[in-house]
Amino acid sequence: MQGANQQIRDLTAEILAGIVDGVVVTDEQAKIIIWNRAAEEMTGIAASDATGRDAAESFAENPAIVTMIEKTLATGMSYSDNDAQLQARQQPPLPVALVTAVLPDGEGNPLGAILTIRNQTGMRDLKERMRRADRLASIGLIAAGIAHEIKNPLVGIRGAAQLMKADLKPGGRQNQGEYLDVILKEADRLNRVLEGILDFTRVKAQESAPFNVHSVLDRALLLQEETARQNGVVLAREYDPSLPEVLGNQDQLMQVFLNLVKNAVEAMPSGGKLTVVTRMSDLFTSVQADGKKHRLMVAKVHDTGAGIKPEHLQDIFAPFFTTKDRGVGLGLALSYQIVQEHLGTIRVESEAGAGTTFSVYLPLAG
Repeated sequence: MQGANQQIRDLTAEILAGIVDGVVVTDEQAKIIIWNRAAEEMTGIAASDATGRDAAESFAENPAIVTMIEKTLATGMSYSDNDAQLQARQQPPLPVALVTAVLPDGEGNPLGAILTIRNQTGMRDLKERMRRADRLASIGLIAAGIAHEIKNPLVGIRGAAQLMKADLKPGGRQNQGEYLDVILKEADRLNRVLEGILDFTRVKAQESAPFNVHSVLDRALLLQEETARQNGVVLAREYDPSLPEVLGNQDQLMQVFLNLVKNAVEAMPSGGKLTVVTRMSDLFTSVQADGKKHRLMVAKVHDTGAGIKPEHLQDIFAPFFTTKDRGVGLGLALSYQIVQEHLGTIRVESEAGAGTTFSVYLPLAG
């Protein structure tokens, strides 16, 4: 019997070690008796440092977790929090879902508490993508209607200005030609804005085929090579030559990478280094957006510019959001939508004074 119990304990230990969720078990006094491998990885605290100590000590940076455990021990009830954040040692806060429950003995009497910690990073990303997609769809419908209504009278205004300029007499007022030039210039600028809006609302993934993503990246870098040289920006490539082909539409993805490279060059007017990196994704291994699994690659565009202000990061892909004096604010929104249509995603990381990295995740062919 004792041998069987030991086998059960060993099997339980193996199961807990293999579970992706963090599992913490305490006794009636809230002393930790089990701290599995996932809990170690999430908190940065080794099991040997946590077991035998009070939960309040091991979760000193997470008082909300301690409160949940204490409430479960005091009331015998289960508690949950699906929108919690776990403060880990030397790591950024981790979005988690927490559940506490009573650990009963064979007769149902409480022996302690069980805490499970689930990493919610993937779920939060999915919710954010859905929220952004809904917002983009709503804005797209409104923008398309406005753009169509403005475009026709704009054509009339520009045409009338052209006719007036053609009819100007040589001895007429000197400023009239300049005024008409301003009308024509501003009409063209507004037309470009409207075309950008219409492009944004028309984005749909076109015919896809396997292709070498490095060829598209090289084209984008080549088109910005002269501007980079004038700004004193060095272009660097760190490609993974063994990377399989990407599945998508080359023209649309060329638009994405050209926009990212152009933005990166413009972010370094006084010089710097632009590095494009490709490799297999270690952040995502598959995506279920179309009901099928896809392996993903990532292309990173990194600049050494001034970086993006933290308060701007959450709006960086929003339509019409721009920090440029002459920007329209549709380039990144359009890029995000194109990548999303390709069953991928874009992430941005930025640090003041250290530059910005845009990471484009795309499905591989096959």
